[in-house]
Amino acid sequence: MVIGIYKSEQFSAAQNQWIENEDLKIEITVEELPQGHKIVDTKSKSSGRFTFTSTESGDHAICLSASSNSWFDSSKTKITLDMDFDDPTDHHDHNAEGVSDLVKRVHELNERVEDIQIEQNAQREREKDFRDQSELTNSRVVWWTIAQLIVLGVVCFWQMHYFKNFFMAKKLV
Repeated sequence: MVIGIYKSEQFSAAQNQWIENEDLKIEITVEELPQGHKIVDTKSKSSGRFTFTSTESGDHAICLSASSNSWFDSSKTKITLDMDFDDPTDHHDHNAEGVSDLVKRVHELNERVEDIQIEQNAQREREKDFRDQSELTNSRVVWWTIAQLIVLGVVCFWQMHYFKNFFMAKKLV
């Protein structure tokens, strides 16, 4: 689970400082990369928080953009963003008093399962790379076979033409 806390401020030339503008709206977009699946797409007030939970680990693109009501708004906007990453399944203390041996064992098994899942994902990546390499090699073999057939056909044609002229010159045909 990812928690984002943001605050936007606009520069006021009259006051010569950054002030919070309540009329300013912030557009928040979060996408999973490389799929481009949007997890969050919302417009909110000038300061606040947003949360999202991702089903898969990996890169995410977080975009915060200021949108004002005026057409030609040239004011400078500063956005401060604090991120907090939390594992929603991790709400237990392994060293707490009174935790039974069975509960500790279950937690150990859950950690092992997570390690196995990580290893399975790594194995899937290796298999994907191997499959891609195999497909590339197979396509090269097909082109090599086609090239050999073309060369064989040209040599056959040349030999037939050569022997025809040879036998005609020797008057054997």
